[in-house]
Amino acid sequence: MESELQGLNPKPPKQPDPNKDERPLLKPPDAAASSGELDKKYAAFVRSDVYGSMGRGELPTREKVLLGLALVTLVPVRVVAVTTILLLYYLICRVCTMCSVPNREEEHQEDYAHIVGWRRIVIVQCGRALSRLMLFVLGFYWITQTYRIPQTYVENPATPSEQVLT
Repeated sequence: MESELQGLNPKPPKQPDPNKDERPLLKPPDAAASSGELDKKYAAFVRSDVYGSMGRGELPTREKVLLGLALVTLVPVRVVAVTTILLLYYLICRVCTMCSVPNREEEHQEDYAHIVGWRRIVIVQCGRALSRLMLFVLGFYWITQTYRIPQTYVENPATPSEQVLT
């Protein structure tokens, strides 16, 4: 049995530190990843803008300055706008529930689910409008979609009422 254990190394191999990972997050673009190959392989994600192919290009100094300026100006404006919207909705809810007694089945939770009438309508409608406004402030914009049916797919332009059943 000792002869079997003599071939084994008594010291375990040194494990790499899991906190120290020096691999790059993105592989650098190489000659194999040419523009034509990217167009074929990742057609939906290929872009030709200031951020480079696949959004991995080096930013010019002008774009870095514009992004920094937006960070210093637009982010605080959006934070103030979102806070104002939240405060406005809080005040609307407080006014609508001012003279109403909450259900207190549990000690720590107030429940205003029993509110009906104009108060409920005001809370719900203001909640819908202000939540959409908040999404707009945060950058979610309404994009209209148009669907066009090419003429080649329309076989019979007659309406269903004009068609004759045979």
